[in-house]
Amino acid sequence: MTNHDTEPAVDAQRRGHMAAMSVAEHLLDISPIMPSDVKTACAAFEVDKPSIDLFFYNSPEGVRALADVLGVDATAAPHSESDSRTFTSMQAMVSGVPVRAWSLGGPGSEAVSR
Repeated sequence: MTNHDTEPAVDAQRRGHMAAMSVAEHLLDISPIMPSDVKTACAAFEVDKPSIDLFFYNSPEGVRALADVLGVDATAAPHSESDSRTFTSMQAMVSGVPVRAWSLGGPGSEAVSR
């Protein structure tokens, strides 16, 4: 059995992952609409910067609903000059962990800010 406590860098990264997972669990608890995908990250070269990325498949309303619960704004704009699908996103800081939620709408979806 390996004693993980002997590696300070590994311990710090573990704490970062645990912080991100704890916040992700909280977000799932409070989100009115469930995201399709939840990713947590804490890179070995940035152990003090865990992050969370939530993807709402074809659900800009999921992004807007979570933004409302968190008290932040969601934005919507064309994905790119060559792709008119609407990219809806929000960013927030939750318990010191940066959170990004996003959705990419279908063709012809409306691009507006709330």
